[in-house]
Parts: sequence; C-alpha cells; structure tokens
Amino acid sequence: MLYLPKPSDPKFVIQNKNNQYYINYNQVNTHNKLNNYNSLNRNYSPEFSSQELFESFIIPQPTFLAAAHSAALEILPNGNLIATWFAGSHEGKPDVKIWQSIFDGRKWELAHPIITPAKIAHDTDQYIRKVGNPLVYRSIDNHLHLFVVSVGLGGWSGSSLTQFISKDLGKTWGVGHKLILSPFLNISTLIRTKAITLADGGFYLPVYHEFMRTYPELLRFDKTGKFISQTRLNSHNSLVQPAILPITPNYAYAFMRNHTRNDNPLYYQTTNDGGVSWTKLASTNLSNQDTSLAVEMVESSQYLMVHNMGGRDKLSLAVSNDGINWRDIYLLENTPHEEFSYPAIQIHAGIVDILYTWKRSNIKHVEFNLSWLNQHSGYSRCKT
Repeated sequence: MLYLPKPSDPKFVIQNKNNQYYINYNQVNTHNKLNNYNSLNRNYSPEFSSQELFESFIIPQPTFLAAAHSAALEILPNGNLIATWFAGSHEGKPDVKIWQSIFDGRKWELAHPIITPAKIAHDTDQYIRKVGNPLVYRSIDNHLHLFVVSVGLGGWSGSSLTQFISKDLGKTWGVGHKLILSPFLNISTLIRTKAITLADGGFYLPVYHEFMRTYPELLRFDKTGKFISQTRLNSHNSLVQPAILPITPNYAYAFMRNHTRNDNPLYYQTTNDGGVSWTKLASTNLSNQDTSLAVEMVESSQYLMVHNMGGRDKLSLAVSNDGINWRDIYLLENTPHEEFSYPAIQIHAGIVDILYTWKRSNIKHVEFNLSWLNQHSGYSRCKT
C-alpha cells in the first residue's frame, strides 16, 4: 500500500483591495497578480481615481462560430487577462472546441482554439465525443492550469476532467492528463467556478457531480498541480457549481446554483477550518432559478456577486456586507428571451473584470473601477 504524506491544514489566501495577499495577516510576495499598471493603458490611478470607469467589449471570435458559452477568466503576471470558453455550432456538438483570447488593456485578440476533442482523445488514449466547460487558473509558479470537461459516451453526467498545463502563459499547452477521482467509473465530475488559492501554494478546484445524485465538492491540489483530496460540501441532491468566497485564512462562504425545480433559494454554507468541513445549508435573501453565479470580495465586509435575477435574461450586480443579505444595484443585461449567463469575475488593483455569455453567441467583457461601484452601490469610498 502506498502511504502519502498528510497535507498541511488548508488556509485561504486573502486578497485585499491593493491586490496584496495575506496569510494570517502576514504579507507574502508569492502571488502578486498585477505587477505592471502601464500594461493596462489606463490614464488614471485604477483604485483611487474619482473618475468613474465602465467599459464593455465583445471578445472577437471567428464568424463561423454560432454558439459560445461558459467563459473562465484569469490575470497574467503583466496585468493582461486571459479568457477561455467553449464555442462551435451548438453546445455538445463534435465541432465544439475550447477557445482562448488575451486582453492587453486596450483590446481582446481574435480568439483561437487551444483544445479539441481529438487532442484530449490523443492525450488520454480514450474516445472523446465532445468538450464543455473550461476553467483556467494561474498557480503561484506562474503556470496556467486548464481543466476541461469532456465526454466519451452519454451526456454531461458521464463527463470527466482533463488537466492541461502551460508553462509559457498560454502560448502552448502540454499533454492533457485525465484526473482520476474515483477507483470505479471515474465519471460525472464537472467544473464551472473559479479555483481558490491556498496558503501552501496549492489550490481548491470547485466541482460538482450529476450522475445519480447531484452534489458539490472541492478538489484539493498541491503547488505542483497534483490532485490530493476531495471534500463533499453537502448531499442536498440539487446543488451544483459552488462559488467559494474566502473571507479570512480559515473562513469562507460557498454559494451554489440551485438545480431543483420546486425550491429556489440561493443556498450557502460556511467553513471555519479552511474548507475541511462545512456547515449545514442556509438560505440567503436571494433566489436562484438554476443559474450559475460568481462572487468576490471587494474588501473587508464588502462583497460583490454577479447573478441572474429570475431567468437568464436578466444579469445583475449585487452587493453585501455579510454574505447573507444581498442588494441588487445594477442590471448588466435586461433583454427578454435572450441569454446572459455563466459569469466569471476577477478583482485586481481596484478594477472589476466580469465575463459572461452574451446571447449564447459571444462572450462579453465588462470592467469598472471602485469609484463606479461605490457610486452605484451607495458604499463610501473604500478604506485606505
């Protein structure tokens, strides 16, 4: 029998508004995500400018792509943004690929494909029929980790995860490695929401299962990207796509997409031991009608959520001081019978960047600064 060393107790890495990271309130310098303001080409101090900023972009992609969905977002060391999503003729079709684009602070480059079903099949020596949700994450060694949902037979409940690593910030991607998460069927693990950095240099990858029973989990990886362990958050049988909001090195919220048809509160749980164990489910004051969400801390006791109000034709910004009671402050989108969904969010140096599916045909990018947010949320100027 192989005995693996017990991993250290997990602690979250907390980011403050100046984009410095703290562990137990002692500053560390291993994961500064924004090192060069000039690369953003923004003619104001991003954080403290009284000038409000609000801009939006449609990420350019080839015109033959009829459908695009499920964007993920990460920040590169120079401040540029990297986005991944899946696109093709229609979700689940064999021609769907994983696409990538980089934002240099001025514009997004034309998207290009990086992962195909054929590549995953070649790398894993398995039959792959379709690909789905991607998730990109930058680790403390500045390697990019890309996780991709893929299916050989059946629907999404028969999916598995393949992990790719780029050591040159997305210019090239290495050989894919299928994650082995179960000694039995090893199927029905899906991803959607952002990974969470841990103090030991590793990270949590939020996942969920849809085969027979539906439930959310956290996968823990070490600093090299090697899978260590998994923790089930609950067994409610209708909650998926957990979005994790770290508050302190030990304390965090988890908010879940509610997949049920009969009961639609937005549920949350909390942890006080770095994600090892989670409390019983409780309800926020928001509802969730089977839609994905994204959440991030702006600063201490100031949290931001991007979520759908009712169906997917309204996408809203909501703020909270306690993570439980939320207040909608601004509609990003509001067009009946259209789809605006699956948001992703990053906050860095006073800039909020949000990606989401736009009309199911493109990926849209919205960015604004804290001056704009404070004006619309009613919060006073962020503390210094």
